[in-house]
Amino acid sequence: MPEKSYVLPIPSKRGVIFFLLANVFAFALCATVFAAVWYGDAISPVANAIWSFLATHSGWTVGAALSPLFAALVLGYGYARRAMARRAREKAEALAQAARSAGTQLPI
Repeated sequence: MPEKSYVLPIPSKRGVIFFLLANVFAFALCATVFAAVWYGDAISPVANAIWSFLATHSGWTVGAALSPLFAALVLGYGYARRAMARRAREKAEALAQAARSAGTQLPI
């Protein structure tokens, strides 16, 4: 059996620069949020109000905790539907091509 060889793609200069800029932006945004929470006494009343609301309404607390999960499930479902539609379309195109090659026509 022949040995498999794996070839890694060589990144382009533009892609590397975009990746680095995106990381700089992400780190700056994270640092800004961290500084706002750590040093921002002005947001304490807002945070206390949100905390007291979530502490008294457990349904909203559970919804807030699960929302990333549900968002990921919905996103995954959308990608799965798109992939299933693409596979069905490719199969139909392959069948139509095979029928044309054989000189016949598929029923509509």
